[in-house]
Amino acid sequence: MGLMPSGAAHPFTKLDKQAVLGMIKTTGSRDPDVLHALKTQLLSQPKQLKMLGVLCIAIGAFFTVTVVLAIAGIPSILFGVWLWRFGSKNMEAVDGAFADYASSVTG
Repeated sequence: MGLMPSGAAHPFTKLDKQAVLGMIKTTGSRDPDVLHALKTQLLSQPKQLKMLGVLCIAIGAFFTVTVVLAIAGIPSILFGVWLWRFGSKNMEAVDGAFADYASSVTG
């Protein structure tokens, strides 16, 4: 697919803190560059989902303004909100796991 990062699974994978901590520990490294590369890789899909959510909301809003297409606009808005929230939750899980790992390594 065009916008998919290489080697990635489907974008609707739900990330939780424990899974992300497991991914961090499998690197076997405490090098900040390696951890930053992993964090960037893990955040790429949720960022794309958030961008797609905003795009769906904008398209849905435009469709809803044109009353004839409101039947397609309202579901588009709802799907966009769901995408945005799903991406945000995944980003929070990744950030939280990296914060926990950083505090466990330094302290």
